[in-house]
Amino acid sequence: MRSSLSFCAIILGLFAIVSCKKTPEYIANPYKCECGNLTWQGAEYPVLGTTYVLTDSTNAKSRRYHITADVLPESEVGPHGLSLWIELDDIGNGGGFVYGGGAFSALVDEYNPNDPTDTLRQYVPISGSVQIGAAPITGGSESVSFQLTLNQLENNVPVPGNSSCSGNFVVGIAPW
Repeated sequence: MRSSLSFCAIILGLFAIVSCKKTPEYIANPYKCECGNLTWQGAEYPVLGTTYVLTDSTNAKSRRYHITADVLPESEVGPHGLSLWIELDDIGNGGGFVYGGGAFSALVDEYNPNDPTDTLRQYVPISGSVQIGAAPITGGSESVSFQLTLNQLENNVPVPGNSSCSGNFVVGIAPW
């Protein structure tokens, strides 16, 4: 009986030694879609992700694009997030759209944990344009380029002081 207990203890000990191993430290690699670039305040950054939704479920040509990027201005230590929405009621067969008169709307959220006094800033366009290479109704790639001049919102009021945001991206569109 004693020898079987000793044998079990030795087997369990060997099993514990063999099964324990050191794994390398986890290093997070941010997802990059390699689907476009975004220029924020004169510096270019890769787009991390693009998506779209139909803003009108009865219109296959309605769009709200969502674009995300990490930006790192020279004066900051760590990157922060930029999130951009561009919404069009109907892209038709593609083409150019100029801001104003309801052609499109946009909003930029800048989440900056490096600034303890104002971690979330929102910007609205005062001028700009969007160019769309529409995907076919059967689905596929849709290319979008944009150029926006923005004002920061404070208490839901645009404050003078222009910021620039431009870029291009490709988004996959589902068949209708």
